[in-house]
Amino acid sequence: MNAGTSNHTIFDPADRHYQQETFSQPSHPMSNTKKKVVVTVISDLATDQRVHKVCQSLHENGYDIYLIGCRKKDSLTPSSREYRFDRLPVLFQKKIPFYLEFNFRLFFKLLFTRADIYLGNDLDVMPATYSVSAIRRKPVVYDTHEYYLGMNGLDKKPVRRKIWKSLESFIFPRVDAVYSVSDAICNIYKGEYHRDLKTVRNLPFANPESNGYHLSESGEKFSVPPGRKILLFQGAGINMLRGVEELVLSMKWLDPQCYHLIIVGAGHVMPAIRKIISEERLEEMITLLPRVPFPELRQITEAAHLGLSLDKPENSNMRYGLPNKLFDYLHAGVPVLASRLVEVEKIITQYNVGTFIESHDPRHIASVIEKIFSDPQQLKLWKENTAKLRKELNWENESKIVLEIFKQVEGETVN
Repeated sequence: MNAGTSNHTIFDPADRHYQQETFSQPSHPMSNTKKKVVVTVISDLATDQRVHKVCQSLHENGYDIYLIGCRKKDSLTPSSREYRFDRLPVLFQKKIPFYLEFNFRLFFKLLFTRADIYLGNDLDVMPATYSVSAIRRKPVVYDTHEYYLGMNGLDKKPVRRKIWKSLESFIFPRVDAVYSVSDAICNIYKGEYHRDLKTVRNLPFANPESNGYHLSESGEKFSVPPGRKILLFQGAGINMLRGVEELVLSMKWLDPQCYHLIIVGAGHVMPAIRKIISEERLEEMITLLPRVPFPELRQITEAAHLGLSLDKPENSNMRYGLPNKLFDYLHAGVPVLASRLVEVEKIITQYNVGTFIESHDPRHIASVIEKIFSDPQQLKLWKENTAKLRKELNWENESKIVLEIFKQVEGETVN
């Protein structure tokens, strides 16, 4: 459904019944010359686009990929893929017991799995991933999806932060290659560890139909009333400092006959969001959807008129990060309203594809939204400019950096 139509139908996966999980197998036999890359991540894989894109690109370029993730009680079933994947079930669902259990299970899984190269995604899988790589004397690549020690809350937990810092300080000099999601985060790490990192931004595929997912049939549909401007906020982790509470409150100052907000995702603040919606009687203006597999998320995004990315610059991880949703919006042809974060502002300004809030005051957010839609020519220009961005900033181009990293590691291993 195109964003310009007056009646929008969007996929609602809330009642979707997923089939029993099966593991994808490569579509062609493996030759003995293929390097086997074992990829580890603590996510449940269903909504982790970055890990999938890396695995898909390596698979398409001759690597034998085996991805290992985590399966919690409420995990979605991932879309089937062209490479093999597995998920380790865990009993503990959160915090320290969860990390310890997952790394324990991961260690023994890796210990009895053949690999030529390991790829660990984020610091929380590196205890097991690095340990086995050292035992096996195989190279390990580290993809740090964020400035880990800058995560919200760690500054208030000095003991936990010290543990993660000790692990990071041990890991960084010993892995064979490191890359991260933005130039700013790479520069922070370079300053701390005096090591060059490659920047690999989490960009969507330019052609979403050839992204390696095998699309399943759509779930149930629901309709947004005709004539509404659809505002979209999405996120796999809708937690504190994302600005979503203020966004919800801003709907109080918008015309219910003109605007409708859709929030897609899950996170710690969602109970508070539901409470705000109920107390302010905003049920008719706001739709909440759970996390959905990426193919469905893409269809939801394409129906929106404006995407919102309102992270607060309260810590270095958010201040210098590049939220996935920014590029998801823009690749779907949806202009963006964002907070002024270093890397986000650079992209939006360079390509002229949106504008910014100057504070998180709900009245201010509402006024900016009204101003955006009061100038349809400007909105049309932003939308047209997303085509240029999509052509230049896409995974097909960005993946070349990943391939260079692995070729270098592979070459050093041979030598």
